[in-house]
Amino acid sequence: MKYIDAHAHHRASDPDVTSVVSIRINADTEVFETDGICTVGLHPWDVTADWRDVADVLEDLTQEQLVVGIGECGLDRSCSSPWGHQIDAFEYIADMAERVSRALVVHCVKAHDELLRVHKFVDPSQPWILHGFVKGAELARQCLDAGMILSFGPSICRDSSALHEALRLCPSERFLLETDTDQTPISDVYAAAATIRGVSIEELCAIQQQTFETVFKR
Repeated sequence: MKYIDAHAHHRASDPDVTSVVSIRINADTEVFETDGICTVGLHPWDVTADWRDVADVLEDLTQEQLVVGIGECGLDRSCSSPWGHQIDAFEYIADMAERVSRALVVHCVKAHDELLRVHKFVDPSQPWILHGFVKGAELARQCLDAGMILSFGPSICRDSSALHEALRLCPSERFLLETDTDQTPISDVYAAAATIRGVSIEELCAIQQQTFETVFKR
């Protein structure tokens, strides 16, 4: 079977896994290198007063053949980056995703109300993938109703009724699966998701492949 890892920080060595590797671009980035498909983003942890310089680099990198999306970018109230700069940078980069016709991979911690506000303000035509979703059905429904795609990681392998309910709530074409920074094999994440949703792993792989091809256009 073929697996899609929609958001990873290390490329899988398994030839049956297609990894979308997230590459952080910041003020210290001197050389861009990738050995496969990737997204490039200004992580909220890296946002400084000079974020526009990094945003210009990001926009140039979206022309690279292997760059299939922008991210991860977003909002994080738990980090030390100035909140005002985070908002300005995220709104600008979200608009950039529209200009260059790329999906936006979103990082959000303790800022989902603001995330929904920015989404409504931008009114994007490009997909927004809210990665690492670990919340319950109520927030999942709000994000889905807004038009976002939810990406679930190894947290679904643990016993969490609220998170499992959120995964079951998603239409088949509106969620992805990922490993993020975790060492859990993506096949384990698929096995858990298949059990939670009551489908075969083969069916789940086929659906994820179709969603991947729709979201990460090249």
